[in-house]
Amino acid sequence: MANMGVRLALLLVAAAWPSSKAAVPPRRGSCQAGNGYAANSTDCVQCGAGTWSGEGSTECTRCVTGTYSTVAGAGSEHTCSKCPQGTWSAQEGSPTPGSCQKCPAGSWGGATGLGSQKECTKCPAGKWSSQEGATSDGVCSVCLAGTWSGENGSSSATHCLDCAPGTWSSTLGSSEQSSCTACAIGTWSTAWGAAAESTCQECRAGTFQPAVGQANVSVCIPCEPGKYSTLTGVDACAACPAGTWTDEFEASACKICPAGKWSHS
Repeated sequence: MANMGVRLALLLVAAAWPSSKAAVPPRRGSCQAGNGYAANSTDCVQCGAGTWSGEGSTECTRCVTGTYSTVAGAGSEHTCSKCPQGTWSAQEGSPTPGSCQKCPAGSWGGATGLGSQKECTKCPAGKWSSQEGATSDGVCSVCLAGTWSGENGSSSATHCLDCAPGTWSSTLGSSEQSSCTACAIGTWSTAWGAAAESTCQECRAGTFQPAVGQANVSVCIPCEPGKYSTLTGVDACAACPAGTWTDEFEASACKICPAGKWSHS
């Protein structure tokens, strides 16, 4: 009797112990085009918008980035429409064209089906655009003469920087500050964003200026006594010739020595 009791107890324990065998997943065949298996199921269900499946598939495939599909039960990848020019989408399986976002200002998208914002082409340095969703580089406007920009993808004309006083540039769409040309020796300019050399003013007669790129009239240096300048915009004063003299600063002419007097040059 004791042995029978032990055997019965062992049988009860074995019956209660969980099986070491894993659950066998349901067997699946293939689904018709436009359908795929639901999770943990042997039932084929219709693919949702933004996905598709071909004949004999077992699962629905998402439309790739840069595309979308509003069609439910799609049986081909061709139902995934590309985002139009000037837009992009990083979303997989998009069910709506609303996922296609405009390329930002300062850029443009010439191709369809762009899969990220990085694929929008930036306006080059020296140009800018405030328009979103542009489809060609024709939207990129050049920086005006007297300005420059070294930045790619500028979204405003304010990114075009003025040439500094003492310089000028007649170049459109300049991408380098070096395009700003220094005013010549003997001249100066206080103007920001000067577009022509004519903005550089000549130092007046009786003064000189030996450096380029000067930004204020105060840089025009008066000729010292014994020297003069009859011309404007010179880089040096000339010595009074023999028989003439001047004791003034900023002389534009020399005086003739009086009778009975003489002077070396």
